[in-house]
Amino acid sequence: MSGQDFQIKLLYFGHGNGTCMVGTAKHSHSFFQLEYCISGQLSSVSNNKKFQLDSGHFWLIPPGLTHKFNKSSADLDYISIKFISSALPMEKISNDPICQYFLKKICSVIDGKSGFAPYSNESKVIIENYLHGILKNLYTPAEVSGKSEFMNSLHNLISEFGATANIDILAEKLNLSRAEFKYRFLRENGNGKIKQFVDTILLNIAEQHMCYSNIPLNKIAEQMKFSSIYAFSRYYKHLKGITPSEFREQASNHEQNHIFPSNTSSTES
Repeated sequence: MSGQDFQIKLLYFGHGNGTCMVGTAKHSHSFFQLEYCISGQLSSVSNNKKFQLDSGHFWLIPPGLTHKFNKSSADLDYISIKFISSALPMEKISNDPICQYFLKKICSVIDGKSGFAPYSNESKVIIENYLHGILKNLYTPAEVSGKSEFMNSLHNLISEFGATANIDILAEKLNLSRAEFKYRFLRENGNGKIKQFVDTILLNIAEQHMCYSNIPLNKIAEQMKFSSIYAFSRYYKHLKGITPSEFREQASNHEQNHIFPSNTSSTES
């Protein structure tokens, strides 16, 4: 299953605040739930782990996970979304900027700023598509394609080490010799083009940030372990033929003129 294959059916969405969050008993359910804290703090319990969901953070609650919410402060502002999905169950607590991009878009729909009534079929389809973007960003290609633990670990290491990732580092972190690593990669991936594999992952990470977050290019370069914004720009232009700033401008223009295509049917409340 690829990231494009996620099926999503929206069950419920709502906007709340501290005056209506009175606490819940521990429970679980057969659908996904996503809580996004816009401001304040949302006191939460996952199984027996207590934590505060801070402003800008979201909590993806998978089917079957026991959870609850406690009464929170009056300055709390949040949205709650419940949906069915073919995605693999996975809990995630994060303030990932790409997911924040989609969540802010969902907030604009709920607040009636999308051009459609919040509870219209059109708005539900838009929200489903933004949820699709969130899940696609959260699930790595290895996780959604059913690839081996080796390939999944390799993907995560490349994401962690960014531009500094090379065969020696990757082999060491996987407790393999250089020769063993190259043989394992060839066997698992079907070809021995390790540099191409690394570049594909790095480009995807960079473009996700440039499309769906407002992080400055120099900060993207820093997060991805490039020595400077100039090194990042040279790397990107060498592989794609345009500079990162040109790509971001094109992506921005595309978004302004593009409505997400529907990947799911409309739902009823």
